[in-house]
Amino acid sequence: MQLAATFSGAQALGALRYRNFRLYWFAGIGQAAALGMQFLILGWLVLELTNSAAQLGLVIAIYGTPNLAMLMFGGIFADRIDRRWMLFYSQTIVAVLIFGAATLTLYQLISIWHIYAISFTLGIIQGLNMPARMAIVPDLVGKDDILNATSLNMAVFNTGRIMGPSLAGWIIQYVGMGHALYFNAVCYAIGSLFLLMISGVESRSQPKDTNMLRDFWEGIRFVALTPIAFTMVGLSFAFGFFGAAYVQVLPAFGKEVLKLNADGAGFLLTVAGLGSLVGNIFLASLGNTRQKNWLLLGMIILFGITLFLFALSPIYIVSLVLLFFTGVGFTGFISMGTTVLQITTPPELRGRMMSLWLIGAAVHYIGAWPLGTVGEYYGWPMSLGGGALIMLAFVLWLGIFRPTLRRLRV
Repeated sequence: MQLAATFSGAQALGALRYRNFRLYWFAGIGQAAALGMQFLILGWLVLELTNSAAQLGLVIAIYGTPNLAMLMFGGIFADRIDRRWMLFYSQTIVAVLIFGAATLTLYQLISIWHIYAISFTLGIIQGLNMPARMAIVPDLVGKDDILNATSLNMAVFNTGRIMGPSLAGWIIQYVGMGHALYFNAVCYAIGSLFLLMISGVESRSQPKDTNMLRDFWEGIRFVALTPIAFTMVGLSFAFGFFGAAYVQVLPAFGKEVLKLNADGAGFLLTVAGLGSLVGNIFLASLGNTRQKNWLLLGMIILFGITLFLFALSPIYIVSLVLLFFTGVGFTGFISMGTTVLQITTPPELRGRMMSLWLIGAAVHYIGAWPLGTVGEYYGWPMSLGGGALIMLAFVLWLGIFRPTLRRLRV
């Protein structure tokens, strides 16, 4: 029994035996904490300035629009240039931008148009950043460790979702909004330092003189002609627009339905992040399982059902339990979907497939606007619950009725 437990633990952490992945993993801790804080801080700042869930959704949409536009280009760049330097420079610029926002806030110069501008710029930079962040993982580990590395990478992200919102809420509540933003900037800077330490990674797959429009079209064509790519990208769009957008409006839900302050709203995100972390640890412990397709379907169905029930719950404790399992399904679907696409996509197209996968998931920034608006004027059960049901309808069509995913063995 003890030997089995030791093996399981070693298997769950197997990808960390690669030096470059360890450094990348530590860099991810800084970025994950920063991302976990970023949207709670900006979202709460919007609510303080405007007291409007619709305005909160609008700010997220302002972030999401350029983010979606840049994600495809980010994938093309990730297939053409050194992914490590792309990550370093983009993350460093974000740290400087957040530092500037912190200064404006501390001196009480911040206004809603500043938040519009900051969100728009962050959307551009992080849209360019994210495909490289996911596409670089197979460059750092062996093929048999891709699922483990992806799960560990997502575990770091979700650890940030656990620590970041609660810490940000505490700082906002007891120290101040400006100091929370300064701490946010420091977390990004720490991640950049670890990225600098990575060495010996050759991640360029495409010659620099190739045509970018042709590269873009090749990615679209691959999705259209490859059944598994079409299925996965389609699921990611349904997941992002109708389901995952709940994360962005959760502060407004906590404030209006559960009557929470910034600290309490941050704890809601923390519980969802804790569920995500548990889900990632479970997936990482499985190793190179052959049941990736059924795990993927199970995770997105779990996410949809628990999100629907959460939308109907006005009871704090019940909401926390449901959010925990929503987090398990949320990150489980992302981890399994990322792994399936990385394994089934040729290396020279991997960055572009990660872009399209991320574009699908990232439409939750756009989906936050209608969710926030519907929630403000028609109620959160119709907003979050209706979105969850629509997403589950797409899962039935793409994942169950169509045979591609059911028959997949990778």
